[in-house]
Amino acid sequence: MNRLNKVFQLIDNIKFGETVLIEYGPSYAAEFITLALVKYARMRGYPIVIDDNFDSLHIVREHLKLFGIKENFEDALVVKTGGMINVGNVVNRISLESDPVIYEKHYERVGEEIYSNANNVINIVLGIEKLFAFVENINHFYTWIIGIQSFLGNNKRKSFYIIDKNVASILKYNPLPELERVASIVVEVTPEKDKGVLLFKKSSMIDLIGQKIKIPVCELL
Repeated sequence: MNRLNKVFQLIDNIKFGETVLIEYGPSYAAEFITLALVKYARMRGYPIVIDDNFDSLHIVREHLKLFGIKENFEDALVVKTGGMINVGNVVNRISLESDPVIYEKHYERVGEEIYSNANNVINIVLGIEKLFAFVENINHFYTWIIGIQSFLGNNKRKSFYIIDKNVASILKYNPLPELERVASIVVEVTPEKDKGVLLFKKSSMIDLIGQKIKIPVCELL
């Protein structure tokens, strides 16, 4: 657990109000990062809020089962957009409106309800790239971006946006450059045999920029 504890200490140093963008390619990175963040929140006694876009949390749960990990996220407050399979404690559903302004207003109301009753929340966002697949024009695109950047500085939460960079990069409006601009920390995750390698591409903790941290998968099992 030594390397995992090192990562937990790094998360401790991330300030509430920061936005962390975690990029991954073909791997189980999303599954193990989500598991690590949930374990971190439980260990530190922080509430967990998961944004589950298009049943992404279901995929995470089922993939973890392949590794013998039974995790139902029952203590996580889950906000769902799209999808049909409930995982965790689903507290609200947001329909995907054709007008992103309407969606953002609904999402903002849901957020106000959750964060008005909780502090020091660990917020995990899954499947954000799938939302951007529905963007129809540049005005819609920047409505999404402005909505995301509005949460930067909200000192009630640490936010972790876990995004499939391969899917994001082929969209008509690739969100990665703007999300990398908005995020205070950008981490790229790549698999290496039985390890996950975290590369800090951008960080408010200057000494981390360019550093690689390797985490053996066995430490999460």
